[in-house]
Amino acid sequence: MNWVELANVVSAMAVSAALNSLWIGFLLVALAAGAIRLLPRPNATTRYAIWLTALMLALVTPALLLLPHQAPAAAMNRAATAPAPLTVPVTAQWPMYAVLVWLGITAVLMMRLCWSVAHIHGLKSRGTLIGERSGIRVLVSHEVAAPLAAGFVVRAVIFPQSVIDELSPHEFEQVLYHESAHLRRWDDWTQLMQALAQALLFFNPTIYWIGRRLKIEREMACDDWVVSATGEARPYAACLTHLHEVTRRVPAPQLAPGATSRKRWQLSARVEALLEPNRNATPRFSRSGWMAAGALATAALLVAARTAPPVGAGEIPLAQMTLASPGTPAAPAISLIRERAAPARARLVASQRRKPALPAEPVMSGASIVLVDGWQVDVSPRYVVITVFFSEPPPKTALGGI
Repeated sequence: MNWVELANVVSAMAVSAALNSLWIGFLLVALAAGAIRLLPRPNATTRYAIWLTALMLALVTPALLLLPHQAPAAAMNRAATAPAPLTVPVTAQWPMYAVLVWLGITAVLMMRLCWSVAHIHGLKSRGTLIGERSGIRVLVSHEVAAPLAAGFVVRAVIFPQSVIDELSPHEFEQVLYHESAHLRRWDDWTQLMQALAQALLFFNPTIYWIGRRLKIEREMACDDWVVSATGEARPYAACLTHLHEVTRRVPAPQLAPGATSRKRWQLSARVEALLEPNRNATPRFSRSGWMAAGALATAALLVAARTAPPVGAGEIPLAQMTLASPGTPAAPAISLIRERAAPARARLVASQRRKPALPAEPVMSGASIVLVDGWQVDVSPRYVVITVFFSEPPPKTALGGI
């Protein structure tokens, strides 16, 4: 098998995994939504953890479907004979072209992420230090238009000077605590993982839907940190509204979470959640959330291990595979006897060794006898291969007509 054929096989497996990720994504969304619905009054941190688990499973589960799985005993024979509903051929060229396009778009999106990380690093290095809170630097920069949490190794919160002039000291403390909560929760790294998943599976709409839920739950979880520290939900809701009026329609770096958003519906959802009287505002991950996330992961892994994928790679041709070593010889010898009518052809006659062994040097006139160790028959739906194992090299004239 040359490198082109190997690339075709790998490309077919990659395309089948990409197509399987579509239905797996919808399944994970349904399971995660059902798990959240069954929990009693889940807080934003718990909901965020469940959706993050669904995102990680969406990356891992399609690859697990490529591994061999065990079908149930009742359906073993049917699964062995019935192919997948959709099969990606391993002998065609288009899967390799599709993978090349896939990798090209992913590379462009990855370059965008690298630029965002470098841009955030530049903002931190060029900002002016005005203080420090719990190991987190507080910076002022004229290059940003809204407060943001700049993480990755050196953690900092960057404020624009215009926003500092507009906010009261109490509002400034609330916004600072919100941005610091992003860094304490490691939202910079989880947001990077989310961006990597969206770059790798950019064609999967469920990845973007999960990312949308992660973004709103991430901001609500940081709002819970502020309310838990200050005990003031209504003043903080008014602070968010004021901050949105000051910084609305302002773009922000891709990997730097902030207290505001350009989308009004997200702010409305956060303010409504803050004003809800019976809301669970605990900023910690609940024990029931651990159970729900574990159940979600177990269910997804069981589906990947026990379910035959609807999309699979085509069967590799048997002629391109290495044959296995022979087993017990079916017959000890094969006699290749020439026919007088057609001297160039030969026919196989098996002897069962009921008589003494044939002499080492045959003396029969017009015949050629060759000792063999045995033969092996390999049968597939498309090929029948008969392999003969000779004790010594046979004459070329004897094998010419076989």
